[in-house]
Amino acid sequence: MKRTFACYALLPLLAGVANAAPQPCDSVSLCNAAGTAAYQAGRYDDAAEAFERQLRRAEQEQDSSAARELALNNLVVTSLRLGQPGQARAWLNLALVDGMQGAATRNNLRTVAAAVDYPKLAASLEGRYLRYAGAAVWSSLDITRQADGSYRANFAPLRAGGKVEEYGPAAIGNLQGTLQGDKAYFQLTAADLPKGCSVALLHEGLDIQVLEVIDPSCQAYGGFGISVAGGYLKVSAEPQAPQAPIQ
Repeated sequence: MKRTFACYALLPLLAGVANAAPQPCDSVSLCNAAGTAAYQAGRYDDAAEAFERQLRRAEQEQDSSAARELALNNLVVTSLRLGQPGQARAWLNLALVDGMQGAATRNNLRTVAAAVDYPKLAASLEGRYLRYAGAAVWSSLDITRQADGSYRANFAPLRAGGKVEEYGPAAIGNLQGTLQGDKAYFQLTAADLPKGCSVALLHEGLDIQVLEVIDPSCQAYGGFGISVAGGYLKVSAEPQAPQAPIQ
C-alpha cells in the first residue's frame, strides 16, 4: 500500500520556483530555498544535497538551534521521499538528542514511527548502523551474519573536518573483525589491533554502543582523530558490502 507522507519543515516558495534548475548555495537560507525548489520538483537527490549543505552551514552558526532543526527536518522528509526511512530516523534522532521540540520535529516523530519497519530492524543483529560524524556525514557499521552463524563487523569511521564539501572527510578509517559474544555484549576479534587494544559492543534494543581503548597505537586503522567509539543507530536490516580501502 502506498504511504502518504506529510512534510513538515520546508519553507514555501513562489509559484514556478520549484521547477528551476538546482543552484549552488552558500548560506542557510539559500540552501533551504534550493533544496525546497528541488524537493517540490521531485528531484529528491538534489534536495538532499542542498539540505545537507544547509545543515553544515547551520552547524557553523552561533545560536543555531532553530536553523539546525529546520535543516534536519528537511532531511527527514526528503529521506522518506527517497524511500530511506532508516536514514530519516537517523536525522530525526539528531534533533531529538539536541532536545529540539518544534512543530516539525513533533509531527515528523509520528511520521517516521509509521514509516520505519521496527520489527524487521529488531529481528537480528545483522544490518547497517550509522553514527553522526558532524557536517552532515556519517560513520557506518555493517554487521553481516556468516554461514556458520557468527557475525562479522565492518567499521568505516569518518572525521568530517571543516572542508568536507571541497576535499571530502578530513580522516577515514576501516576496521573489520569477527564478533564474539552473546545476548547483548560482543567483543571484536580477528581484527588487526595491537596487543592491549580492544573494541566492545553493547547491543540494546535496535542500536549499538561501542567502546574502545583510546590510545595512538589502537586507532592505527585510520587517519588522525579517527575512532569507532560511540552510539550507532540501526537504519537498515541489510548491511552494505565492505568498500575497498582507499590507498
